[in-house]
Amino acid sequence: MFSKPALLCLAVLATSTQAVQTDHAAPVLTAATKLRLVNPPAQLLESLPAPTRVSAKPGGLEKAYDLFIRYADGTIYNPTTGDYDKVSLRAYQQRTDKGWNAEDPTSSSFLAPTVVMRPGQTVRFRLYNQLPEQDPKKCASTDINLPSHKGCFNVTNLHSHGLWVSPSGNSDNVLLAIHPNVNFDYEYNIPSDHPAGTFWYHPHTHGSTAMQVASGMAGALVVEGARYPTAKANGDLDILLKKFQPRRGSAAEVLLLQQIPYGCVNDNGDATRPCASGETAGMEGFGQVEPPDAWSTSGRYTSVNGKVQPILELAARQLHRWRVVDTGFQASIAFHIRRAKDPAKLLEAISKPNQDEQVMALCDGEDVPQFEVAADGLTHEKIIRKQVNFLMPGYRSDILFSLPATGAYCVFDGETNLNPAHPETADKGAVANTRLIGVIRATPSSPAAAPAQSPEEFLLSQLQGALNAIVPAKLPPNLRHDIAADLKQFKLSRFAPHPDFTAEDVARLRSSPKEYVTFNIAGIKDEASGKDITRFLVEPADRPQPSLEDVYHPGRIDHKVVLGTDQMWVLQSKRGGHPFHIHVNPFQIISITNTAGEAVAPHYQNMVGTWKDTLLVLPKHKIEIATRYERYIGEYVLHCHILEHEDQGMMQNVKVVLPDGRGGAAGDAHQHH
Repeated sequence: MFSKPALLCLAVLATSTQAVQTDHAAPVLTAATKLRLVNPPAQLLESLPAPTRVSAKPGGLEKAYDLFIRYADGTIYNPTTGDYDKVSLRAYQQRTDKGWNAEDPTSSSFLAPTVVMRPGQTVRFRLYNQLPEQDPKKCASTDINLPSHKGCFNVTNLHSHGLWVSPSGNSDNVLLAIHPNVNFDYEYNIPSDHPAGTFWYHPHTHGSTAMQVASGMAGALVVEGARYPTAKANGDLDILLKKFQPRRGSAAEVLLLQQIPYGCVNDNGDATRPCASGETAGMEGFGQVEPPDAWSTSGRYTSVNGKVQPILELAARQLHRWRVVDTGFQASIAFHIRRAKDPAKLLEAISKPNQDEQVMALCDGEDVPQFEVAADGLTHEKIIRKQVNFLMPGYRSDILFSLPATGAYCVFDGETNLNPAHPETADKGAVANTRLIGVIRATPSSPAAAPAQSPEEFLLSQLQGALNAIVPAKLPPNLRHDIAADLKQFKLSRFAPHPDFTAEDVARLRSSPKEYVTFNIAGIKDEASGKDITRFLVEPADRPQPSLEDVYHPGRIDHKVVLGTDQMWVLQSKRGGHPFHIHVNPFQIISITNTAGEAVAPHYQNMVGTWKDTLLVLPKHKIEIATRYERYIGEYVLHCHILEHEDQGMMQNVKVVLPDGRGGAAGDAHQHH
């Protein structure tokens, strides 16, 4: 069939025990560095129900939230100048939020609040679009796949990225357009068998997605699970990891990464310019996101939970879970955790302006391994060990890790500013600098830590201890024995949410009709001007040359599939790397091959056999994925998650229809026969 992610074999453990790590004193925080201590995103507070409303569901199964979209003024720390830049950005906020100030630890945050939900809940969001009105004449367009003008990015909607919910009506319907001064009620019915995991929300209005997400409109969605494995069904990994949660629960495990290329633009909004002294920067022109090197040349820094180069406080020699969410609009992140041998010097360096090279030189110790237990909110069958965690826009990675000693650790991007569609732009025009994402201040653990072990041994001992702590009534002896045996092989089989496709399934799907997605970027002649315009295309398998037929058409169905069936998709790219994302139903990666006969790219290591909803597609690679069309009918989209590509046409419509009872697809109810 297909190869599984490599096992972390116990035979390796005997030789991987590390020498005892020397403790360094946790670096002392100055008044300036205290401002950069980061907190988890605030949790979205429930709104009060209307007095006349009576819930038909028992308490806790209905949740209602207010979410306001508006401009908020504040400041963002700039490591190049060592000062705080004034900004005005579109933001998701709670009712009482207004502006924010990175120099005031008590102020509101521009970071969108985290939403925590559970399987079986009905979750309602009242979305208030309080952005300025748009000029209808100025914003009218004869081509929806060409960039719009300054002032034309205030129509919005809401997408719950990765949630397995209906794409229709007022559920996860990204085909809606919510104009300024309009309020709209979304309602998500979370299935009782929905996977527990890490997801996120963001706007998805075609033409404005990149501008709004790059303005900071992105927040985490956490589906918490409390289901124990049974003889008939798998359970939630949360039952094993709850022991290691911070006091604030799963929301405090979120590490939301954002790339906000704020700046000043010309009157048309198609080009950036230096901000004048004291001028407020923002996100107002498509020229801030359109160029392939938009992020690398912006001079801005990846933020963590709303702060740039923050300080995160964690205890050494304890097991931690991070729910890493990459909400970037364009660039990839090669996510590392590395020890600093001189913590005091590191904190001194990040306190000074324009010290990027010096800071990275102080990230000079050992890498901390990351043990990925879930990707895109879906628990792996096996734990995957990573020294470097390749993140693409839209990816989520749930990792377990421990810090072997007190002191300081660098969290950094080892491939700064790489746009996967244009790797030649890496670091172009940027200081070699913007790699540092944050610093961990590792404090002594309490109670006293166990003797030195290899990272694998420590992980296994902690998970085994958590398993032993589960009361017998919740987990029968036979299941406890099976899970313990799995853990020794670093397996999580009893916590994986979806059944794998078997070898027989794969053979059947390979001999059945498939769906094809081929990304391409090409110049196509514009009839009006006679000039070539760069177009962003999703092509069928047999397209001999680029065609305007392959840009996004909102009224066209590109893939018509049948509810209750399964199917194989084939993904390729003719030019550039593109993160493929499809809504509603996730997929399992069946195979990845290099069509030039070379080794596959390192980004794909241990991915075959895993389940995802977003996947980088590189040139010279052919990827087979398999999916099941379950539960929901209706229209949704697939697209490249480099968001300026999506806004310029690299998107298609998918429609799931009822079967006709004869092995085919049923037509519309009002269709003439």
